[in-house]
Amino acid sequence: MNLQKLLCTELKRQLEAKGPRVVGIPAGGELLWQWFLDLNKTRTYHMAGPNPIGPSEILAYSKLTGWGIEARHVTILRAMDAVWIDHAYEKQPQAPDGVKTLPQRSGHNMTAGMFDAMFG
Repeated sequence: MNLQKLLCTELKRQLEAKGPRVVGIPAGGELLWQWFLDLNKTRTYHMAGPNPIGPSEILAYSKLTGWGIEARHVTILRAMDAVWIDHAYEKQPQAPDGVKTLPQRSGHNMTAGMFDAMFG
């Protein structure tokens, strides 16, 4: 098994773990694991949930920290991020196949304060 698969498998195991977690980072993956945790802390969100970590964010992280992140590292980080994103979105209720759904609607009436908070 290659390092990417090992890291993705461990991340999935960590995300699905119940109770105390013992991290089993594969040998040689410690730095990539730390990079992913650092990038995950800066993740942005939109109204429907988290955004994936983009290549530009990885590039900025590389420049800010001075780590020489290479293309092969980016591939692994993006694969780990895909595992994280899949886990985040599988918690959301899914409509049956072929059924269109409307966005969630608040039960609260719109107030001036709510409008300002949403649209500035």
